[in-house]
Amino acid sequence: MVVKKFLSAAIFAAAIGVTPVKAQEITETHLEAALDALRSSPAARSYDDLLPAVAEAVKSQLILIRPDLHAVIGETVDEVVLTLVPRRSDLDQELARVWAQGFTEDELVTIAEFYNSPAGRKFNETGPRVISDSFGVAQAWAGRVREELIEATRVRLREQGEEF
Repeated sequence: MVVKKFLSAAIFAAAIGVTPVKAQEITETHLEAALDALRSSPAARSYDDLLPAVAEAVKSQLILIRPDLHAVIGETVDEVVLTLVPRRSDLDQELARVWAQGFTEDELVTIAEFYNSPAGRKFNETGPRVISDSFGVAQAWAGRVREELIEATRVRLREQGEEF
């Protein structure tokens, strides 16, 4: 699911023509624009499940070590993970730096404007389904072409005297 969400952002980035930015060129306003674009995009929401997923993985890991403590481990991990929620802003800052390295400040402003526009909001809501449906259509097409290619290749091989 995360991959599909990133794909929508990648398609948009390709559409506007991404210009790589050198790390030393990132100013505070550039980073702010990156943060705004990131938070406006569907990519930001794709990270919302990261901390809960880490917590579940930690529970599983610790319960494997001490299955007799499964209840207390679960409760303790749930308590501790809540103390880590404020660290999400650290992730956002690191992601914003990545975005700032990939886009100019002006591009980031344009991206945020797009995602905050009616079309951008619709893209956020409908885009994942459209992209998923598009993958389905592409897979079906590839399957049909594959069958045609197999049959045409068999015919040509027979024409060349090869038994198939």
